[in-house]
Amino acid sequence: MNEDERQLFHIFLGLCAILLVLFLGVQLASYAISAILILGVILVHMKISRMRLGALEKPLERFERPGVTPGYGAMTLAAGTLACLTLLSNPGQILASLCILGFGDAGSTLVGTRSRRRLPWSRNKTYGGTAAFFLFCLPALYFAGWPALIVAALAAIAESFESHIDDNLIIAVVCVVAFRLVSGAGF
Repeated sequence: MNEDERQLFHIFLGLCAILLVLFLGVQLASYAISAILILGVILVHMKISRMRLGALEKPLERFERPGVTPGYGAMTLAAGTLACLTLLSNPGQILASLCILGFGDAGSTLVGTRSRRRLPWSRNKTYGGTAAFFLFCLPALYFAGWPALIVAALAAIAESFESHIDDNLIIAVVCVVAFRLVSGAGF
């Protein structure tokens, strides 16, 4: 497994989610992501049950990290995407959240694994990774304006802490809560 390929695929999936919303609308995109999540759960169950997945076996193995439940990252990405689609009502905020979730998280790993200066509060995260998270989120400005910068910064900070909860879920929760607070404040 090549981590760079895995992160580029993460960006690709984020872009696909954005395109689903732009071309199908929020409701149909939610249905599509729900169907993908259900299919993913079925595939993970089959894999854990040691069933062969035929032609899907090799492509799925290519993007898995060793020692991790098969499909876990993809399922949390789908669940985070679904949370943004269903818990936010503003289409611009939804699209901005999908940028943050799809691009920021991948950018932090792509750059962070090459950075040396560790964050004082996290021995596995770097200043470069956190800065890259924020910079990779800049396309979110197109969809939600400058409030997206606040949300991206909060998501970058949240992602910089060590946690036993998958980043895809943390980032989605931060996006939903932060956009709701920003909207409630009248921005």
